[in-house]
Amino acid sequence: MRAFKIPITILFMTLFFAAFGHSVVWGHSFVTEESPAKNSTQESSPTEIQLIFNSKVEKDFSLKLLDENQQEIQYVTKNIDSEQKQISIQIPPLPSSKYTVEYYVISSNDGHPIRGSYQFQVKVKEEPVPPNTHSEQEMIPKPYVPPIDKIEVPQTQPQPEPINNYPQASEWIIYFMKALYFFGLVLVIGWVLLFRLVIHKYPKAIKEPFLFWGTILQMVHLVGLISVILIQFNIFSLNGLSFTFDSPFETIFTALWIISLFMALLGFIFLFKSIWFDVVWVLIIVLSKSLNGHAFEFEPKYVLVITDSIHLLAASLWASGLTLLIILWRKETLYVNEFLPIFSKMAFYSIGVLSITGTSITVIYAPSINLLLTTWGILLLIKILLVCLVIGMGFIIRRKMKKMNIADLSKWIVVDFTLMLLILIIVSIFTYLNPLQ
Repeated sequence: MRAFKIPITILFMTLFFAAFGHSVVWGHSFVTEESPAKNSTQESSPTEIQLIFNSKVEKDFSLKLLDENQQEIQYVTKNIDSEQKQISIQIPPLPSSKYTVEYYVISSNDGHPIRGSYQFQVKVKEEPVPPNTHSEQEMIPKPYVPPIDKIEVPQTQPQPEPINNYPQASEWIIYFMKALYFFGLVLVIGWVLLFRLVIHKYPKAIKEPFLFWGTILQMVHLVGLISVILIQFNIFSLNGLSFTFDSPFETIFTALWIISLFMALLGFIFLFKSIWFDVVWVLIIVLSKSLNGHAFEFEPKYVLVITDSIHLLAASLWASGLTLLIILWRKETLYVNEFLPIFSKMAFYSIGVLSITGTSITVIYAPSINLLLTTWGILLLIKILLVCLVIGMGFIIRRKMKKMNIADLSKWIVVDFTLMLLILIIVSIFTYLNPLQ
């Protein structure tokens, strides 16, 4: 036991200095001012597009101006101020039309991407042409040109491509990798908790396959974690940009990812061997995730981090217990009958904790009902619906258990497991979206 104290103490010190030894501002960046303003009408052509953020963003950014046909208007110059909070592009004179501004930046504080778009309109007042001021060249008769509607357009003329507002293939890959990471994260945390709470009492015939699946889940978590780290460090690859940093511990965001990776690798050696290490491992992994998420974006920060950590622990316990039932159902009927009442009670309390903490976090994240109209809000509503279905499944399963109708539970367990997967996928997308955007 003592052999673990020195490396674990070093880990705690590393986490402490990583968390509090940096003079950076926490929280995701978001736009505080737009010029031209959103949905505004400009009576003269603007000379630049300017966005101001609440905190520092990376020097590599994408800021585009599109016309009504979604064709990009080439900017003259591209700038970012010395504080890295204001980005702008200088643009040529614009004719009267509707325009779309698209931006894509990355927060320097935590590495989260910020994407958005808005529209404005230009209505330039045309100056009347004074009479008898035509030049001699203009007085020369011009050849007859037939009306446009009578001109036959050759069939070979390229037509404008349809506008595609759906995510690109590379973005779907990002969603998949984040879902894989979150799935592995939740299940490996829950697997450790289940082992220490229940499985360590079971015979070797159950513990060995349990530990085998634990190794599989660790691999899933590691692959997902490495993928997400690579995605975060190259988040601008979708826009032909790159995310660079001077030092691996330059930001809290980077430090926490490296700590998570180090702990994931260390877990292959020491997990499931010492209760002391297992507890410390879970705490570091959970805190690293909570500190690197939306929790530190809002006040009260530390209360939200603790609430988010409890939420993650409850979700892990419920999801891992449900996964264990799926694994054991056909081959280990005896232990399924023994574990099912334990899981039922565990799931009951976990869903209760998830409901309380989830509601508290949502109220703070989305104080305005208007946020429910965003992509983040729509996903939140879908998640709430799925959670309600899970609660309904729980009542059905508990009622059938009381009637000793265990054989009829398999289909309900499968439905519950499917709902769990959908919830994890949606929650993983939450980490890619900013509720303030």
